[in-house]
Amino acid sequence: MNRWYPIALSLFIAGAISACAGGGVTEAPPAFVTSAQGNRVEALAMTTPRANAAAIRLRDGRVLICGGTATGEVGGVLSSAELFDPAAQSFTPTGSMTVARAGQTITMLRDGRVLLTGGVQNAGFRSELSSAEIYDPAAGTFSATGSMTVPREGHTATILRDGRVLVAGGSDNGIHTLDSAEIYDPSSGTFYRTGHLHQPRVAHVAALLGSGQVLIAGGGRGGMPGGYISYDTAELYDPASGRFSAIFPHMKSDRVGAAAVKLNDGRVLIVGGKSGRMMTSRLRNIASLTPLNTAEVYDPEAGAFIRTGDMSAPHYLATATLLDNGNVLVVGGWTIRGPLVVGMRDAEVYMAETNAFSHVGQTNVARLTNTATLLNDGEVLIAGGVADKALITAAVEFYSPRQHRFLMLPESSATAAVPE
Repeated sequence: MNRWYPIALSLFIAGAISACAGGGVTEAPPAFVTSAQGNRVEALAMTTPRANAAAIRLRDGRVLICGGTATGEVGGVLSSAELFDPAAQSFTPTGSMTVARAGQTITMLRDGRVLLTGGVQNAGFRSELSSAEIYDPAAGTFSATGSMTVPREGHTATILRDGRVLVAGGSDNGIHTLDSAEIYDPSSGTFYRTGHLHQPRVAHVAALLGSGQVLIAGGGRGGMPGGYISYDTAELYDPASGRFSAIFPHMKSDRVGAAAVKLNDGRVLIVGGKSGRMMTSRLRNIASLTPLNTAEVYDPEAGAFIRTGDMSAPHYLATATLLDNGNVLVVGGWTIRGPLVVGMRDAEVYMAETNAFSHVGQTNVARLTNTATLLNDGEVLIAGGVADKALITAAVEFYSPRQHRFLMLPESSATAAVPE
């Protein structure tokens, strides 16, 4: 899923990420951890540091990770991509994207190819992209496809039952928020407009429901006096009519920068984000937004949002991954340490049967705008992001549902490790 790039990037740029302006990192130094015995050992890492990249599991079990930013500064956005091979437990470069992208959406098409849309090509105002491209796993190459009708970042892309892809909302210049939506048709490789959202939205969540409709929930809006506002509203997109319809009653909380995943029973879990709600007001300035430790589920049969148990920590710009057992892993997010915006180590699991969260300890490396991808063996690959010193990391680790903990490789050296 796509996280809210303008907020995340502008904050950790302001936090003085250490990098050379104008030069993207092309090769990462080895990631090191300190073992329980105090030895400094090398651990598995990507070929380059990446934050706000896009990742997806391919049909053959490998994981494609592409783009993102290596430095958070001008010139730091990447066009490179790499593949993680679970059998070899290694990362290798694959073909580069046609343009550098961070914050792009990534969607698996029916034929196994991967669609990438939008994102930003650089740090700063008006760097949003309207272009899109396709990754062909068989050839290991990217190629351009039709462009969207407008540039977008902070948008969502959801595959429909018939194989088309709904692209909705986002921002076209980093400030202005869009209410437009469009459809990508893989058969023609083109985009065309569809109905308009009831509200302009950026940093919202989207999920395909069992009915074939798409849930669009939360998010925020820019271009208003005083900055951004956040929403507790939601709507449904009907592919048959090409129209959006509002959902009542509203969500239990307004949420911008939340994470969402469809559960095995058809409900949609929405976790964390930030809220501007005070006791009697629905919309607040972004400066007053507070990270949330709350979550809720949308029940399509009841047509209602239902509060869940609370998380042990607030998670804003976190990842949410559906596990093979039907539970959901929530990892990382945004926190402040002194003058810096940094990643967090907190992680927890939503247990679908009890509608409650269980704390599962901490990641070995703090994470913000990392990727999290379920592997064929049931483990979750967690890669990159902004670490606890506001530096972008190449380090990766694995969540093991069987062991209920996070592992770094080589496991024998990195067990109970603390990253330097």
